[in-house]
Amino acid sequence: MWGVASLSKSIGVLFCAALCLFSFATPALAKTIDLPACIRLAQPGESIETVISGPQNFDCTSHQNSFQPGTYWARFDISPSRDTTGKIMALRTASLWDEGLELAVVRADNSIEHYRPFSKNDISPSRLGGTVVVQIDRSDKPITAIYAKIIQSAAMRGIIQQTQLSTADEAIGYEMMLAVFYASFAGLSIALLVYNLAIWKGFRQRFLLAYCVMLVATLCYAAATSGAMHYIFPELNGADRLRWTIPLLTINAAGALIFMRYFFETDSVPRWLVRLTYGYCAALVGYASFYAVMLPSYVKFLDGIYVYSFVPIPVIAICYIGYAARARDPFLKYFLWAWSAPAIATIARIMFGLDLLPYHILIENSTLMGLACEALISSLAIGRRVQLLVIARDRAESAEASAMKMADTDPLTGLSNRRSFVRKLMEEPRDWQLVLIDIDHFKRVNDTLGHVDGDDVLIRFAAIIKAFESDQSIVARLGGEEFAIATIAPADGSCLVDAEHLLQSIRKTPMPGNYRVTASIGIARRVICEERDWKVLYRAADMALYRAKATGRDRFVDYSAERIAA
Repeated sequence: MWGVASLSKSIGVLFCAALCLFSFATPALAKTIDLPACIRLAQPGESIETVISGPQNFDCTSHQNSFQPGTYWARFDISPSRDTTGKIMALRTASLWDEGLELAVVRADNSIEHYRPFSKNDISPSRLGGTVVVQIDRSDKPITAIYAKIIQSAAMRGIIQQTQLSTADEAIGYEMMLAVFYASFAGLSIALLVYNLAIWKGFRQRFLLAYCVMLVATLCYAAATSGAMHYIFPELNGADRLRWTIPLLTINAAGALIFMRYFFETDSVPRWLVRLTYGYCAALVGYASFYAVMLPSYVKFLDGIYVYSFVPIPVIAICYIGYAARARDPFLKYFLWAWSAPAIATIARIMFGLDLLPYHILIENSTLMGLACEALISSLAIGRRVQLLVIARDRAESAEASAMKMADTDPLTGLSNRRSFVRKLMEEPRDWQLVLIDIDHFKRVNDTLGHVDGDDVLIRFAAIIKAFESDQSIVARLGGEEFAIATIAPADGSCLVDAEHLLQSIRKTPMPGNYRVTASIGIARRVICEERDWKVLYRAADMALYRAKATGRDRFVDYSAERIAA
């Protein structure tokens, strides 16, 4: 488990480096090659030559979300200061909901080059970052304009967005940077998935399982929104990519809310909020799936509902945070730190859906970046919570062990009590030799010394008995002044406990007030398989003990060689 944790930390460091590279390099590249688009509706049967030679009635000011679904022409004017000669160029644009595009590149000599990237099946124009990349041939004539025909655009999130022109080398470098970002994110998510599954297997905490579900949804969403699926299935187009990302994004959001429901202490969350969470998650995922199936029908109307369906998420999150703060939940601060980045990403996507923010690749990948930051911080929060669970479990096990020890131990002498002694004898069938030791005239000891010193006598007596314990024996106080030593009986019938030596140790040990204590010992032997065998053995040893007391005390009687019958 800790090996996976170290792996996740290592990949986390790599991802942070990739995130910094992605965040700083993307705006710099976008600033140098962004191409603003002018849009107009395409007429049936209209050719590019007609568009170029006809009236240039392109709309360069209206927001692209204001257009209705249809086929459109987009014009991109290339600045003369941009050197496009003698190089293989690449046009990159965001992959939106349409049936493809065609390009016409106009050179300075008014020549026109036609490109139909989606008509080729060898290499898909859909690339990493959810973009379409079209390679433009090398020429000694500079490019003055590029015309794009967007076929059957759903006008969802615009007609054509984030269009950029660069050299092929710059495009490759940009794609490699995206590859590092997505690969680091995937590695981090997989490591955290394995890590949390391992912890869940040991602790069975529901928030861990909910987090694993969210990680799986995040990985699938990353594969779809990044365009990585196009490398495996080249026949997929941008519409297919969006059809997958729409429900996966809602599954991810639903998983985050369910994780939130179990992450905080359950006592601090009211039932109505739990029911609202489950109901909203089911409705959110259900509508997104319906939306994906219905596309491109009623796309503008359904997309508007889809955007607004995310608005309750921060409201529900604030409710959980409020109740957690009221209950002084110890994990609230970790949650706030971890989920601040996804919250910002969610707000950015909502503002983009409401036309309050322009399209940008950072917004397109804001969910992944926010979830990556959340994953790194949440791993620390989950680690802290697991640490507290381990501490609580260890305390419970320690308390249970202490309780069991107290239940099995004589509180005065610290030896095993009668119940524990008998249980240990019957754990597996063995030939046991039982040595019963009883203090002679113990009532006289209490009457002479008092009960306090009488207890001290029992404690010292127990220490003497304990000294005769071995790896093959069990020592116990059976009750009152009666003690026992059970040893695994040797095959030759001898006694492993030197009874005479034991009696001498009892005589020589000083007692309170220099009182002299003696004891009587009875010894018997029998194979113990069940409680009935123990009763027979104890009865025989007790008879031997009685014979020792009857013949003068301060001696032992051994019945081990005699046959013991029930």
